[in-house]
Amino acid sequence: MVRLLFIAIFSWLFLPVSAQRITLSPEQIETMFLRQNLELIAGQMNVSIADAAIAEAKVWDNPELSVGDINFWKRRSTDENGGAIGYPKQFSVELSQIVSLSARRVKLANVEKVGKEITVKQFEELLRSMKMELRSSIAETAYLQNVLIVIENQKRVLEEVVAGYQTQYNTGNVTKNELLRLQTALFAINGDINNIRAELNTMQKTLKNLLALESSTMVIIAEEKDNFPSPLSLNSNTLIEIALTSRPDLEAIILQSEYHRKDIAYQKSLRIPDVSLGVKYDRYGGVWDNFFGIGVGVQIPIFNRNKGAIKTAQIKLRQNEILVSQGRNNVQNEIVECFENYKATYFFLDKEIADSTQNELDNMLDVYAKNLLLKNISIVEYMDFMDSYRSVKEMLLQSHKALKLQFEQLQFSIGQDIK
Repeated sequence: MVRLLFIAIFSWLFLPVSAQRITLSPEQIETMFLRQNLELIAGQMNVSIADAAIAEAKVWDNPELSVGDINFWKRRSTDENGGAIGYPKQFSVELSQIVSLSARRVKLANVEKVGKEITVKQFEELLRSMKMELRSSIAETAYLQNVLIVIENQKRVLEEVVAGYQTQYNTGNVTKNELLRLQTALFAINGDINNIRAELNTMQKTLKNLLALESSTMVIIAEEKDNFPSPLSLNSNTLIEIALTSRPDLEAIILQSEYHRKDIAYQKSLRIPDVSLGVKYDRYGGVWDNFFGIGVGVQIPIFNRNKGAIKTAQIKLRQNEILVSQGRNNVQNEIVECFENYKATYFFLDKEIADSTQNELDNMLDVYAKNLLLKNISIVEYMDFMDSYRSVKEMLLQSHKALKLQFEQLQFSIGQDIK
C-alpha cells in the first residue's frame, strides 16, 4: 500500500526539478496556517486600530491660540515733558480651551472599548471561518490523494492485463474486440486520472494561498487515523449551551447591543454644551496700555439638542436586540442539523467499515486479472468486478470524507473544537 501511495503521488503531476514537495500532517498544516496566513496577519491589525481609536477618544481638544488686532503703524504721542515718543506696535494674543462638562470623552472611550471587543470577536470569527476552509481543503485533498491511489492501482493491474492480451492477440488466442475492450477501459482510467490531477491542482492552489507558500511548492497530506467521537458521547442540548457562549459571531452581535447602549449615553452627553475658557492679553488696544483678561463661552442648546442622533442610537439598539434573538435561534437550528448529519454518517460508516471486505477487494484485484489471463473468467465478469471494486472504494473514501467534513462542520457550528 505504501508503494502504491508513492506511485500515485509522484505520478500526480510532472513537476519541474525546482519544485519543493513537503509532506505535512493536518496538525502541522494548521500550525503553519496560524503562523503564516496573510489574511489573519492583516486581520490582527484591526485590533491595534481599535486600540488607537480608544486612545484618540480620551485625548482633550487642542487649545486655540490666536493673535490679532495687529497695527503696523506706530502712533506718536508726548511724554510727561512734552517730548515726542513712538510706541511699539499694537497687538492682542488670546489662548482658549474647550472643556467638556458631560464627560463626553470618557463616554466616547467607553464606546470605542466595546468597539474593540467587537473587533476581537470579528477576528475570532475570521479565524473560525478560515480554519473551516483549511480543514475542508485538507479533507478534500486527502480524499483525492486516496482516490488517485485506487485508480492508479486499477491502472497498474489493467496495464498488465492489456499487455498479456496483446501478447495473446499477437499469437491469435484472443480477438481484436476483446483487446480493444480492455484498451478502451485503460484509456478511460487514464482520463479519470487526469481529471483527479486537475482537481488536486485546484486544491493545491487553495492550500498554498492559505499557507502563503510559493507557487513551486506541492503539499502532500500525510496519512493519519482520525478518531471521531461517538455521537452517543455527545448531547445536542449541551452543544447548544456551549455554542451560545462561545460562538464569536453571536458574541459580536450581543456586544453590538452594548455598543449601542454606550453610544446612547455618548449621544446624550452631547446635549450638554462644552465650555470655552480663555485668557487674553491686549497691548495698546483699548483704555489700558497692557490689558489682561479672562473669558468664558458656552453654546445655548435651544435649537439643537442632538435628539436625532439619540433616537437613531435607540432604534439601532432595539433593532440589534431582534438580531440577537434571531442569531440565537439560527445557532440552535444549525447545531441540531450538523449533529444529526454527523450522527447518521458516523453510524453508516462505522457499520460499513466493520462489515466491509476492503482487504479482500485489494487482493482480488490481482486474482481477477490472473484469472482473466488464464481465461477462467470472461471480460464481462472482469469489468464488472473492476467497476464494483472502484465503486466500493470510492464510496468508502467519500463516506470518510463526508464524516470528516460533517465533524468539522459540527465543531464550526459550536465555535470550538470538541475534545
